Amino acid sequence: MKSWIVSLSFLYLSTFSLMAQNITVSGKVTDNVLNEPLIGVTIIVQGTSNGTVTDIGGNYTLANVPSTGNLEFSYVGMQTQVIAVNNRTSINVTLREDTELLEEVVVTGYGGTQLRSKVTNSIAKVSNETLTVGVFSNPAQALSGAVSGLRVIQTSGNPGATPQIVLRGGTNLDGSGSPLVMVDGQLRDGLNDINPEDIESMEVLKDAGATALYGARASNGVILVTTKSGKAGQRSLNFKAKLGLNYVNNPYTFLGAEDYITYMRKAYQNTPWASKGNLTGSTPLGTGNVYGENMLWNLMKQTDDNKFLLEKGWKSMPDPINPTDMLIYRETDIAKYSFVDPSFTQDYNLNMSGGNDRGNYYAGLGYNHSEGLPITSYYKRYSFILNGSYKVTDWLKTNSSFNYNRANWQSMPPTQTSEANYFGRIQSTPPTARYEDEEGKMLLGANSGDGNQSYQANRFMRDNQTDKFTMIQSAEAKLLKNLTLRTSAQWYYSEGFYESFNRDYETNPGKWNRTRSTSAEFDRDFSQTYNATLNYNRLFAGKHNIDALLGAEYFDKGNKGFNASGSGAPTDDFWDLGLTDTGEGKRNIDSWHSQYRILSYFGRANYDYQGKYLLSGVFRYDGYSSLLGDNRWGFFPGVSAGWIFGNEDFVKENLPVLSFGKLRSSFGVNGNASGIGAYTLQGSYSPQAYNGRTGFLIGTLPNPGLRWEKTRTFEVGTDVSFFENRLNANLTYYSRLTMDKYAAFALPSTTGFSSITNNNGEFRNRGLELELSGRIIRTEEFSWEMKGNITYNKNKIISLPANGLERNRQGGIEIYTGKKVINPETGLEEDGKIFVGGYQEGQEPGLLVGYQFNGIYKSVDEIPGNLVVKTGNDQGKYQYGPAAYAALTEAQKRNAILIEPGDAKWEDINGDGVIDSFDRIVCGNTTPRWTGGFNTTFKYKNFMLYGRFDFGLGFYTYDNTTPWFLGAMQGTYNTTTDVFDTWSPENPNAKYPRYVWADQLGTGNVNRPSTLFAYKGDYLAFREISLAYSLPQNIAKKLYMQAMNVSITGQNLGYLTAAPIASPERAIGAGVASGTGYGLPRTLLFGINLTF
Repeated sequence: MKSWIVSLSFLYLSTFSLMAQNITVSGKVTDNVLNEPLIGVTIIVQGTSNGTVTDIGGNYTLANVPSTGNLEFSYVGMQTQVIAVNNRTSINVTLREDTELLEEVVVTGYGGTQLRSKVTNSIAKVSNETLTVGVFSNPAQALSGAVSGLRVIQTSGNPGATPQIVLRGGTNLDGSGSPLVMVDGQLRDGLNDINPEDIESMEVLKDAGATALYGARASNGVILVTTKSGKAGQRSLNFKAKLGLNYVNNPYTFLGAEDYITYMRKAYQNTPWASKGNLTGSTPLGTGNVYGENMLWNLMKQTDDNKFLLEKGWKSMPDPINPTDMLIYRETDIAKYSFVDPSFTQDYNLNMSGGNDRGNYYAGLGYNHSEGLPITSYYKRYSFILNGSYKVTDWLKTNSSFNYNRANWQSMPPTQTSEANYFGRIQSTPPTARYEDEEGKMLLGANSGDGNQSYQANRFMRDNQTDKFTMIQSAEAKLLKNLTLRTSAQWYYSEGFYESFNRDYETNPGKWNRTRSTSAEFDRDFSQTYNATLNYNRLFAGKHNIDALLGAEYFDKGNKGFNASGSGAPTDDFWDLGLTDTGEGKRNIDSWHSQYRILSYFGRANYDYQGKYLLSGVFRYDGYSSLLGDNRWGFFPGVSAGWIFGNEDFVKENLPVLSFGKLRSSFGVNGNASGIGAYTLQGSYSPQAYNGRTGFLIGTLPNPGLRWEKTRTFEVGTDVSFFENRLNANLTYYSRLTMDKYAAFALPSTTGFSSITNNNGEFRNRGLELELSGRIIRTEEFSWEMKGNITYNKNKIISLPANGLERNRQGGIEIYTGKKVINPETGLEEDGKIFVGGYQEGQEPGLLVGYQFNGIYKSVDEIPGNLVVKTGNDQGKYQYGPAAYAALTEAQKRNAILIEPGDAKWEDINGDGVIDSFDRIVCGNTTPRWTGGFNTTFKYKNFMLYGRFDFGLGFYTYDNTTPWFLGAMQGTYNTTTDVFDTWSPENPNAKYPRYVWADQLGTGNVNRPSTLFAYKGDYLAFREISLAYSLPQNIAKKLYMQAMNVSITGQNLGYLTAAPIASPERAIGAGVASGTGYGLPRTLLFGINLTF
């Protein structure tokens, strides 16, 4: 009995002891600046899912807290604090503002992370707002102005368009070169089709000290994307929806029908080389159109027989060239039949996440449907992601990831696939075009290409789809206290299926195309990446911290696919290839296969002493199967160092306003073998039949000597913070030299080949990057924050393949210098000339060259009598001043053009009275010297106003489309309202020369590159302005939600710029074109964000 009593007592005391370990803790959380209560602070028992949040007074109560446990306090914008309970039931906490740059964790690659304060390289982190405020089918569309040195060129407003991304000026001679993209450690072809909502963080590695870890693929920088995962102690269900209206943003305003008829008929009447028959013929401007079912143009001479049309929407006007006659016309709004304006965007995301001390999960579903502005165009994206991790034992953790992205799209109507033509040429279709009859029946117009785009859009079937699967399984084993082994297996499928079919369609009124062409293509990439890393981390003697990594990686990419096409099916109801005609030449089929591999060894070591003196080194040793022999392997090292001088006592004493200060520098080497296919260097042979026998003919030359391009980068920079980290700045200077550039080496024609690629050429980028961020105002109810960056970059060609020309010039334009020189061979004085533009050693590529426009001749007296202009006319005809023209014979005059009042004055550089191709000047460079962006956030109580902007400065661009319109270069097509500012006797001070028909066949006033259409390309883009409201948390709780947010956002609101082109961020060289492209639509978004 005594034994039983003792045992029972022991059990009771043990139970009481265990129960006593869990207590209830309460307290209040305030901020360190105003000592005000913080609402919504998350408090969890560290290592568990037990948690709560503070109420409106900053108070909290949390039960079942181990008396010896730790509480974690976290809040957006504040530093997370972990506080030991130590058997206390009341714990008040003061949270300090997040030090932003100092405590931010950045991803450095291969599982590595590092505090921003100890990073010795240029690694930029993209803010969450950049990716989530707007709607983006491709995350790259969000990066404009987001990162210093990163230039994003959005050349198209198509919702599925892929922007061009260039870091620090690019490594190619034309300024191109895209960064390497890694998503969760898996190589991707780009950021396209990735759901921005699934992105946890995005880092941009810019200098070779960081990118050398990725070796031969990273000469243009690296973009690291990490997708979301769950967090221990937190669980949530989140739903986001955004609905948007997209509006056409075309820089050109076209004439209405009455103005069109007036200006076009006058132009035909007053232009000597114009066919006058069009004035009375069945043309868009002619009076010979006959009302009826075959009528193409809504314009006629008004008669008693057609007056009845005035009651059916037609209008009348005096004939501008014969006012006694009346014209009757009906106006057609071309845009109405070309665009969906506004188009509609939908973006929905549903995700859930959670975790505890053993594991975590994140799962997300996304759907985006963005209608394009051109009819029938659209982009759809479906996404699914599941990331999970589980701690199997105390020393082993596994991670699994599955990511699926599907995209379907039709970029443009098949009747006109050129974006430039669609937004230019098609919109300039004469407004007298007949697209409907008086009863509203749809009509084709002149033809299927330039006619009514809505007439038979359903006759062209297109099905484009890509499917991308990423599957990653990794494990992390803690072998020893300071030694960790990580292994990863990654599979990435990227498949595309593309099918098209043309039903019977009308090419011209009454004429049909019944070819019934159909085609199908399937293409698959399968990439496998296997790597293993050993990571050692240890602190010695409390002062020496070492973090080292060694790894190996095997990459294998296989590609295979096939396509087939046919025509002549017996019906246009089905688009099966099996139904196509089996006759000779009616069917085609092809298939392809390729595979290449990369084997790599790499390492990284970080060392810091007392948290002040930093040293880092990386290397990678790559072997590529696409290169041959001794050139197959390349070694790419990088080293960087830093000094946190802000931690020195003498700095603290003498600069009390300085919160943080660091100097850093790096040097490294990267490689590049882009553009070299899996088997390119081995050459190729194709079978050839001759005299009944089959032989093989060499197609491309073997090129075993081609080796890596190498890029050598040096940089030095400083990071500083002031006033308790409220103002942060970093400044970086970089110099990057790309050596062994791939270049085409000319071969003698006797070889049967024009050129072969070799390593010859060097290209340099140099620049400065400045980033600033500040918390300008922070009070109890109001705060204002601002961030910005600006980069200066200049490219220069250092060397080119020797070709016997001055500066080994490739291309270029020869112009007069305006100075006289002595010819060394003849001893005679002559006009000095120089080649500009093209590629030349010691020069910056991308020059814009054109004629100097000096105004307009207002009278015959102003025109130099003996002037001769040899350029501008596409038929090679010269233009002559009055005296020179009068001296010509009648036969010569038939091949000449008389310069008249209203024609352009051109600068005669050498003063010889002749304007020829050498009388041109350098207008400027087409690559922006300065790029950057800034954003600002205002918060007042539960309201937030956010704005994001980016800019480009210091470059020239060219409006190559206004000349096409003002020159009436498509004959009868419409022009823009700029024609109101063309010269006439009544408008002698106009900006533009006289309006004539087919300027390219006359004096060529606008049919030549000139300063008249060259603009400073400086622009400021208004990317996003967003107003959001967050429901007070106490109300949200009553609705069983953690948070609710609603917003209205204006996206891509326009540009502040002088150049009237669709996409100012894309600089345009000289020339004439029928459109500048598909401008980014102006979008109005409505959003809601619910968290449960």
